[in-house]
Amino acid sequence: EIFPLSGLSHAKTINCNEGGFFSLYESDRYGFNNPDKEWNKKNIEFLLVGDSYGHGACVNESNTIAGNLRKFNQNKFGIINLSYNGNGTLTEYAGLREYMSDLKVKKVIWLFFHNDLLNLSDEINNPILKLYLDDKNFSQNLKKKQKIIDELVLKQINQEDENSQSLKFKRINFSSFLKLNRLRFLLIPRK
Repeated sequence: EIFPLSGLSHAKTINCNEGGFFSLYESDRYGFNNPDKEWNKKNIEFLLVGDSYGHGACVNESNTIAGNLRKFNQNKFGIINLSYNGNGTLTEYAGLREYMSDLKVKKVIWLFFHNDLLNLSDEINNPILKLYLDDKNFSQNLKKKQKIIDELVLKQINQEDENSQSLKFKRINFSSFLKLNRLRFLLIPRK
């Protein structure tokens, strides 16, 4: 069992629609909202971690916080965004542990919002996430398991599609489905 901290890699991703258009981005090699080339840069000026606000909910990648930082520094230094919809503080911490370990990062920007504490009440009961607190050496080695993460995400998308077909006459929250906000909590059973 693994607990994914990102989405499908190298995929055209529909995020959401709050401004009259569906925001889109091409996910990077690890399933985050970054141009993939950012991972090749030696100097990472900023690493961002947060939830939907940091992920870039309902805006295109160039208008996210990370996208604006890239424009501001004219792409001279790397800017990596580990934010993802639905993250809470423990998931954000796990993301730092998994994806930051071999990077030379100058500054971490933590985008914290009050709802992150609500997510924490669910996260603290997840046995895999709890290991990040209990064992300073714990890692799922997610950078090496993106193929498995992609398979899990695709399986979840297909399952959601099957469920939506069987619920033709019931109201479906299509926006929530497209964002896959609760994907990680559906993949790993909680105790």
